[in-house]
Amino acid sequence: MLRYYPSFAVKPNLNTAGTEFLLNGLPYSGRYYETYDGRAFTGSSPEVGPSEPLQRIPSYQSAPGLSNTNLSTRSRRDLANKTGVAASTITNTRIPGQPNSYYPQPTDQDYKKGYIIRYFTKKENERGFVTEISQDEYNSIVNGTADYDITIYQTTTILWKLTGPLNSKRESQYNVIPGIIETNQRLTESANRTFLGILDFIGGDYAKFARPTM
Repeated sequence: MLRYYPSFAVKPNLNTAGTEFLLNGLPYSGRYYETYDGRAFTGSSPEVGPSEPLQRIPSYQSAPGLSNTNLSTRSRRDLANKTGVAASTITNTRIPGQPNSYYPQPTDQDYKKGYIIRYFTKKENERGFVTEISQDEYNSIVNGTADYDITIYQTTTILWKLTGPLNSKRESQYNVIPGIIETNQRLTESANRTFLGILDFIGGDYAKFARPTM
């Protein structure tokens, strides 16, 4: 549906990689525009369309009271393999002077939403040594309140699909339901363009935390 707005009331020709908006409940990537009242729509402008309303993705809230001390033995080993930290020493105790690794554990509410937001950091201009961090840690870096030199750290987020078909499913000639694996791979590859090393960190495990529902 085409809409009319005066030019001063529209910010056209914006682009999103798929971590900011949902379209019909699924991550949306591509062209969009914003209007003076803060709403976002698909397409480069109201004149071009298609002007489907986009839903902003709320920030992922981690489970209350969750810490690395709650992890199962298997989860500790997994985290240790990703971070290089000995599994026996993984706790929620903060290590001053550096970002602290974090292992997400999606809640039932997250599975009802169908996704979480995963947060990552690494030193600027370094391909490796990616660390997955909590939302609080991410906010402390972005807001400049961390107890270490944030100027040397780069951050990124990835919307991580949890539910739906494991692999993309074609229901008709014109309707394909994006799969968990394909969606997470696409969004990870998109993040890797500006955050080198995230592909290596994820290691192809695009079904991580998945709970297929179709």
